[in-house]
Amino acid sequence: MSYETYTFPHPVLGPLTGRLVESDRVVHFRSIPYATIPARFRPSEPLSTIPETFDHRPHRDFTEYGFACPGRPHDPSDLPGELPRQYDEFKCLTLTISAIKSQLDTISSGSLEQLNHLQKLPVLVYIHGGAFTEGAGHISSMHETIRLASFSITDSSTPTILISIGYRLGAFAGLASQDLLEEAVENGDGDIFNQGLFDQRKALLWIKKFVGGFGGDEDRVTVFGESAGSMSIALHLLADEPLFSRCAMQSGNIATFGRTLGWEEVNGIYGKLLESVGGAATGGSRKERLEVLRDVPQERLWKEFIGIGGAVMEAYYGKEGTFFKKLEGVIPIYSNHVELTAKRDWVDGVIVGDDFWEGYIFRNGLVHAKHKRFVKMFKTVFGEEMGAKLLEVYDIEPDETAWTDQVKFYVRLMYLIGDLFFQQPTAQMAGGLSKSYYDSPGDERENRRRQKLFRYQFNLPNLWPGSQFSFVSGHHFVEMFYQFMTFRERYPTNRNNFYQRQSEGMARLWIEFANGKDPWEEYKEETGYKIQICDDVNGWHSRTRNEDLERSQDEQWGERRYRQWELITEGFEKLEKEGGAEKVEWARRKLWDMEGYMDDQNFVFSFGEKKV
Repeated sequence: MSYETYTFPHPVLGPLTGRLVESDRVVHFRSIPYATIPARFRPSEPLSTIPETFDHRPHRDFTEYGFACPGRPHDPSDLPGELPRQYDEFKCLTLTISAIKSQLDTISSGSLEQLNHLQKLPVLVYIHGGAFTEGAGHISSMHETIRLASFSITDSSTPTILISIGYRLGAFAGLASQDLLEEAVENGDGDIFNQGLFDQRKALLWIKKFVGGFGGDEDRVTVFGESAGSMSIALHLLADEPLFSRCAMQSGNIATFGRTLGWEEVNGIYGKLLESVGGAATGGSRKERLEVLRDVPQERLWKEFIGIGGAVMEAYYGKEGTFFKKLEGVIPIYSNHVELTAKRDWVDGVIVGDDFWEGYIFRNGLVHAKHKRFVKMFKTVFGEEMGAKLLEVYDIEPDETAWTDQVKFYVRLMYLIGDLFFQQPTAQMAGGLSKSYYDSPGDERENRRRQKLFRYQFNLPNLWPGSQFSFVSGHHFVEMFYQFMTFRERYPTNRNNFYQRQSEGMARLWIEFANGKDPWEEYKEETGYKIQICDDVNGWHSRTRNEDLERSQDEQWGERRYRQWELITEGFEKLEKEGGAEKVEWARRKLWDMEGYMDDQNFVFSFGEKKV
């Protein structure tokens, strides 16, 4: 396929060649490297120039995508414009920029006076999800930012630069051990462990440093992400330095992690991985053990790590050189993450939202769950009385000895588990931030930056026949099929192109937010806690919480589960009173350990490749 190119003389990085797309409105620079990796498991090293050699592409030519971090094998056949994905753990730290051609033209040909008066553009940065073990949003046609950038020009005359970033995944990003700690100290490595998160941080720092050369405003950077991308944003909110001024957290925050791992546990995972690949867990020297893991082919290492259950949706924050140095030893967990987030007053706008049926993502695992085992475990966690209350509010029989319809139990359980790890944490975050932003004492409010909170819920269906998600409304990550507008040619055309209009509506709201505008009414008590909802009947629209509670009772997909979320919150608060934050963490570990109530304990948990 032929395409036109555009070479832009970046004032610092030098000439960069990208694709000219969207009727010559957007220049797409694909897979620009922002860091290099000296060795497997080592911290990445930021780049301040364009390397002479980085991968297979010609120097300074960014018209083709580069590599993804090794992950789940990807079938491109059902994605329009998607090419076979190439994987390389050492060449995957790149970012893709959809820049505004008119802005680049001005920079290229403008006089010094014109450049001094150049109106810098806001920047919208996407961090992809995938349970921290898979995904490649920075090189995927599904997540391509070209149409969003073009839409920002043509729809509302608010040109916005779009950027998507790649980062390391799985064992390449999250492996930790005493061996790696000792090696890091010996090498003088500062960023110990959590390499995927540190990669993201380095990408965001690269953007702050160089986006001005593309005509972007480094002081108006908004990040958005879904699932693990959203969880990443929640972690960056608590990290050591401000890297953005606004953020949209879609289906995930710190409370979404199944559990927080300790030093003994991560060393155990390291030992299991060594044994799995044929190396002795304790034999040999540190150097020899690490050589064993570094000699394993990248595809096999990813599979072995997943096969041993290696930290999927689990968090380890570091023994030394923690990712949160300024928290001075405080570890963000379910019990404190909202309070810690509320103190970050350098963020002036936050979107918090989720999908209606998040728990459908767990369908492959929960189909093996047994009522008797689950009820016994659940009441062990929450206590007999509170456990029974929670089960009843989800229409699950609380008597473990009673006969129950397995299909009914399976469906209700998907709602419950999804709410425990996605929707209740979203409600908790929205409620806590709203109270902090709007209800703080007068003196405290006077001394802090004006902050705004916006809440949404998404409930459109998956439109694609043949998918295991076919026509499920509001499943986890379904908004991705709409947000980037990359599937709009596939949408049904009935109802005056209803689905295309909702896709454009979502793009418009996020672009407005990146431009410093209020995308909808704020989520606060004095206006009735307005929530923006997108559903299959009304499209995007606003309701107060009370209106939503009343109207949703008659809607075909079911009522909004505010009562259930509040009861879950009450259950965790009761546990905290009884045994402190440690008991809450213990409870969440038990709830996350799905194998404890399965018949088939040989399944491998995964969020799955996000296919249509």
